[in-house]
Amino acid sequence: MTYHTHSLFGFVFAVIIVKLLALFDIKDLSYLIKGSILNADLWKFYTAAIIASLLPDIDHANSKAGKTLWFISKPLKWFGIKHRGLTHSILGFILFALLSKELIKYNWINRIIWYGLLIGYISHILSDMLNVHGIPLFYPNDKKFKFNTNITTGSWGEHILFVVIFATVVLLIVSERGYLNFNGLLDFL
Repeated sequence: MTYHTHSLFGFVFAVIIVKLLALFDIKDLSYLIKGSILNADLWKFYTAAIIASLLPDIDHANSKAGKTLWFISKPLKWFGIKHRGLTHSILGFILFALLSKELIKYNWINRIIWYGLLIGYISHILSDMLNVHGIPLFYPNDKKFKFNTNITTGSWGEHILFVVIFATVVLLIVSERGYLNFNGLLDFL
């Protein structure tokens, strides 16, 4: 996936997770969807999700994350960490979660940002499972896991996926904010 698709997927995944958390009464973060567009937490949460949706590609020197955080990307390569390896696994996610949680202790980030980071990171792992190559979900075991979609990075399939994701986020947001009502459509059918 390209960074455009990962970014958008991270944003949409964050919106969906917020909706699911509220739906199942786990945690009410619905103000991150329905709240004022000027709400600082809203911007922090979604920005964190979008940034973290790019972070697993820090293991690829030519990615946006790899180029921006070259001082992390280069040593990963020196230590033999390959693209779609450790950083694209459950182990990589756990390490990221533990390291990023330390930032809360030092008041560098708050819990809302941390939630956004975790959701964004997971979104990257899930979206790369749409790729033809898959990911080693249980790294260091090299067995690749993927959904049966076989999308190649930069292909027409990825571009179509991008448009579908974009349409989904637009519909979710306009519906949630009351600009679009599907109830009348359901009654009509």
